[in-house]
Amino acid sequence: MSLPPLNWQAPEIQAALQTFCYNTPVGSLAIHMRGKQLCKLEWLLTLPEGETKLPSELEQQLKQYWLTGIFSTNLALLQQGTEFQQNVWCALQLIPLGQTRTYGQLAQELSTAPRALANACRQNPFPLIIPCHRVLAKTGLGGYAGATSGKLIEIKTALLQHEKKMIYDL
Repeated sequence: MSLPPLNWQAPEIQAALQTFCYNTPVGSLAIHMRGKQLCKLEWLLTLPEGETKLPSELEQQLKQYWLTGIFSTNLALLQQGTEFQQNVWCALQLIPLGQTRTYGQLAQELSTAPRALANACRQNPFPLIIPCHRVLAKTGLGGYAGATSGKLIEIKTALLQHEKKMIYDL
């Protein structure tokens, strides 16, 4: 399997960590950056008091995702995770827009166990960029970001519906 590269970069130690809030159609994101380097995206379970101004390149990428379902991987991402996790995260990017895989299918492709793959998905630092929401349980939706019910599962469902709609609109 040929894996697409993520734009991993070493930490920008000199830059201060900044956190931005961004409201999407399915929920609010906390976006952590050092300079131009994206350190982490995380879904917020409570709504923040408005948005903060994002760097323009990141804002364009987020708008592109909501218009097309596609998120570019050219942003500088803080290199993190184990080699195994990075391999799983790269494999997630190969799941086409509007399609899903089960944990078992993807684990078989990567010659690993479904539980190990699910743990790597749970540790994904960049939801949307690394589409772990496209991985489902054999018998249903499965989890998302460590949750099996509640707001995060609603976000997973909304992302999958959004992406299926995008393939029909393109």
